[in-house]
Amino acid sequence: MARNKYFESHKSRITTVVGVFLALLLVFSIVYFLWSLMQYNEAMDKKEEKEQYVAELKDDIQRLRYMVDAPLDDEFKIRIAREKLGMCFPDEIIYYGEYN
Repeated sequence: MARNKYFESHKSRITTVVGVFLALLLVFSIVYFLWSLMQYNEAMDKKEEKEQYVAELKDDIQRLRYMVDAPLDDEFKIRIAREKLGMCFPDEIIYYGEYN
């Protein structure tokens, strides 16, 4: 009889240890899943930002290619003088305003 009490108390200790281990494993799994989900969301946000940046660069490349391929006629020279040098014709009226 004394032997049965020893095995019963020993068995309940093992059950308790296994239960605690499984509970800790469950908590760790949940925490790791949530952390991984946050990392995934951050990676997707960065990917979206990079894709938007690439699209902007493609637009800039297209605009610059147009400028390189444009003929060097008077209209091109006038446009460059206006955009890059801020020049205008003497008979033009210039309006200044606030830009948002």
